[in-house]
Amino acid sequence: MKKIQIFFAASICFSTATIAQTNASLKLPTGKTYQVENKLETSSSTDVQGQTMESKANITSTYKIDVKNKTGENYNLTNTLSHINMSMSMMGQDINFDSDSTSDMKGEFGSALKDYVNQPKDLTINNSSKIVSADSTDTSATGIAKRLNLAQTGYGTQLAFLPLPENPKVGTSWTENTNSDGMSRTTNYTIKDISGDIATIAFTGTDSVQTTMEQQGMEIATKTTGKVVGEEKVDIKTGVIQSGSSTGDASGTVSAMGQDFPMKTKITSTTTVKEL
Repeated sequence: MKKIQIFFAASICFSTATIAQTNASLKLPTGKTYQVENKLETSSSTDVQGQTMESKANITSTYKIDVKNKTGENYNLTNTLSHINMSMSMMGQDINFDSDSTSDMKGEFGSALKDYVNQPKDLTINNSSKIVSADSTDTSATGIAKRLNLAQTGYGTQLAFLPLPENPKVGTSWTENTNSDGMSRTTNYTIKDISGDIATIAFTGTDSVQTTMEQQGMEIATKTTGKVVGEEKVDIKTGVIQSGSSTGDASGTVSAMGQDFPMKTKITSTTTVKEL
């Protein structure tokens, strides 16, 4: 059972963080509502006591983001995780969860996510997309909810908006540095093409993750480094992402019971954003 716990913790380690303050900025229209759908596909391998354990996880999350108003340089949002579906396979076991299922919501995952699924969260971001205030329950996440970094990513905010430099044009490049709760990333962006108001932006990044979580009374530490590459289509007038995709590779260790277990992870992410 403890092997399964270690394996599970390793298989759902996602590197996400909040955007740091830069000279890039958002120009969001207020009174708009967006639906954000993100699909994550991960495959992981962990060496545990001489055995190589492999896992796969597919997670689809859907958010609704209401841009309510703007105060100074800050935007006031109400974000809702409206649906999440998870399908995981590890050590011959299949684990499935659908937030639309009443029985699933009464299970272990549902208990951890009940304060988040279909529970609107008020938060404020500045024009660099940095979260400056959030619902007070954001710090209470445990288990799968904490591992999914729901609060750190602003309930879909970081998937939906990308701050852009002033007067963006083909060839414009800039760098974002992110850091939150033991996870950091440096991302380099370059505008490849502009068609009308939509810019195609390529990006590359390096990640570093060092986190600790408790699962069923056991402390599990994860330490990895990796790289990510991807592309997004962004409205240059607002900073609203239309679609995006990325692939990432990471390697490192997951530590538990006084032992370090080598691990490797591959993650593919696709996102679509549409105005409702």
